[in-house]
Amino acid sequence: MKNTIIKNYIIVGQGLAGTILAQTLLKLGKSIIIIDEPTLSKASKIAAGLYNPVVFKRLVKSWMADELVPYMDYFYRDAEQLLGIQFYFKKQIVRLFAEEQEKTLWLKKTDEPVGKYLSKTIENNFLSDVIYNPLGSANVIDAGNLDTRLFLEKFRAYFKTNNALLEEIFDYTQLKKFENYVSYKNYTADKIIFCEGYETTKNPYFNWLPFKLTKGETITIKILGEHQIDFEKVINKSVFILPIGSGIYKVGATYEWNELNENITEKGRSEMADKLQKVLKIPFEIIDHQAGIRPTVNDRRPLIGLHPQYPTLGVFNGLGTKGVMLAPYFAKQFVNFLENNLPLEKDVDIKRFKINTISF
Repeated sequence: MKNTIIKNYIIVGQGLAGTILAQTLLKLGKSIIIIDEPTLSKASKIAAGLYNPVVFKRLVKSWMADELVPYMDYFYRDAEQLLGIQFYFKKQIVRLFAEEQEKTLWLKKTDEPVGKYLSKTIENNFLSDVIYNPLGSANVIDAGNLDTRLFLEKFRAYFKTNNALLEEIFDYTQLKKFENYVSYKNYTADKIIFCEGYETTKNPYFNWLPFKLTKGETITIKILGEHQIDFEKVINKSVFILPIGSGIYKVGATYEWNELNENITEKGRSEMADKLQKVLKIPFEIIDHQAGIRPTVNDRRPLIGLHPQYPTLGVFNGLGTKGVMLAPYFAKQFVNFLENNLPLEKDVDIKRFKINTISF
């Protein structure tokens, strides 16, 4: 083919999954081209980027937290060094107790494996002048957030500088599959990996995967007057309150399984404002409101692997609400699978599902 551009990998999508997979491959010296239309999906861009090694509902360690957190720390710190800007922040999460038994359970759990992430003491007066906190609070250690918008913007510029980004909507009809390679327009590659977020439900090769999509809305607020909240910590009680600087806080999030669109709603705005008013004693103003669709999965595990009939087609998706923690570790594992034939974690391998719809 005339003017053919040869790459090791074509990656479709430059959200959190696609960006982290692309950088993992680049660090290994692999050549890539990312195909992404920036207006398609908002989920990664609007996400608060919170990471939390604790599941509050049962007060247990988040799945694989002990493996995910150390590698996440390494990956994002390394990315900051590469791009010369900070977007990864360690912040303790202050859990405000809603009932006495929650406090009792917390103290009990500090002696169990999850205890490495839990503060051992109860604080009874955390910001009591601005926070409703009658039952006290405790802190989650080794938590924080990734500024996902900044992370994605800086990597987008980096990929452009390195001629690794093509800004356009991917056209499935232009994809040609061969035994040992794929071609797309004037590109050929060993494999193509789809990192499309919820848009994968429209992908003719992977639309059989069992997504259970959830719409999420967040608001951004400004604290009025002279009041301030502790900028070093995230507050959690039915909503999260994430400080992002200059008296501005991101608040969320809602969960909606039926109306799956990226439109903001008065219902979502009211829900978050009502919950927030039960936490904050001080006035605030809503200055922004956003919505996106999370690529969540029925069994709450990522979707990673190669197509069962077309092994030059792969998917890296389904990271859901814990993408900041999951993506670095599993991008590395996926690349080891692709390059060195090392096994994938069974819980994330798409082999755990059977094709139930064929539309290609």
